[in-house]
Amino acid sequence: MAEKRKLAFYIRLSDADEEVKAGTKDESNSITGQRKLLYAYIKKTEEFAGFEVLEYFDDGYSGTMFNNRAEFQRLIQDAELGRFECIIVKDFSRFGRDYIGVGDYLEQVFPLLGIRFISLNNNYDSKEYIGKTMGLDMAINNLVNNLYSKDISKKLKSALKVKWKNGKWTGSKPPFGYLKDEEHGCWKIDPVAGKYVRMIFDKAMEGCNTSQICYYMNEQKVPTPGKYNQMNGLLRQGNYKMPDKEVVWDTGMIRTILGRFEYTGALVMGRRHTVAVGSKVTRKTAERDVVIRKNINPAIITEEEYEVASASIMFMTKPEYRGAKDFLLKGKVRCGNCHRSLAYTDGGIHPKIYCPHNCLLYTSDAADE
Repeated sequence: MAEKRKLAFYIRLSDADEEVKAGTKDESNSITGQRKLLYAYIKKTEEFAGFEVLEYFDDGYSGTMFNNRAEFQRLIQDAELGRFECIIVKDFSRFGRDYIGVGDYLEQVFPLLGIRFISLNNNYDSKEYIGKTMGLDMAINNLVNNLYSKDISKKLKSALKVKWKNGKWTGSKPPFGYLKDEEHGCWKIDPVAGKYVRMIFDKAMEGCNTSQICYYMNEQKVPTPGKYNQMNGLLRQGNYKMPDKEVVWDTGMIRTILGRFEYTGALVMGRRHTVAVGSKVTRKTAERDVVIRKNINPAIITEEEYEVASASIMFMTKPEYRGAKDFLLKGKVRCGNCHRSLAYTDGGIHPKIYCPHNCLLYTSDAADE
């Protein structure tokens, strides 16, 4: 029996429905709509009768990038393996908004692989362009898609800034010590984690440095933010799960908490920004462009307490670890608590491999190496 001929549907939506984000629905309305359109097309197209359909869809991904879309990458891999002979999309913008990238796939990659490409709303079928380029009208269409994506990105950023300036929080998870207040659209203090945050600021105001605060928090067996969130079901879906073994505080955690102005009740938004439309790479935003609105949420500390406590980390620089040297396992062995690289020193009575981030539970002698 002859193997069934196959074709592929590629479906994409930039921003998933709110119900999808909330986990109450499997896929966005637009994804469902695109699928219905594509099936209706092959149903009325006689030459595709009997074809098996393979579906690939990216729900909630920008079309300006190709390498960050898992299903798109799977589509291309399967095309290279010859698992189907035709790709059908609703329009070029669903396939991608980078006009140069789209052009490369349509004029070079797919013809080389022998893959037919159909875009319904653009009335484009690569079978009609064999031996020719896609044409000026198609190239302009792809360019418009690219410019449209950039324009939408600017408008979304402007809309977000307006919300921030009006005191509206648009983040996904409040800082450690706070919980979402769904009723009032802001944050409320977590009665337990809030006390831990207060404890850290109190120790800093007593003159303790970040290392001393680490020792204190570990001695008191206070769970780290990640461990606390896991214990109380506060991790976002897909978040890294903390190991079951004991995880200790390190100076980076303390430094982060002491540096968050939000604990004064302020809303601080836009600390980082993406380097390009669709990119996941972010950079620190210039201080003048960060939006700060005071007295939006209940305060765990006062502004005066924040200034006094954060002064303990303001002038700290990255420490030079005395006696730390290069060794064969550098970058290959990591701390069981903070998961950062271990250091080696031959100073003192015995050589040792140790965590330079104050995770003393995992310091070990290396005299027998």
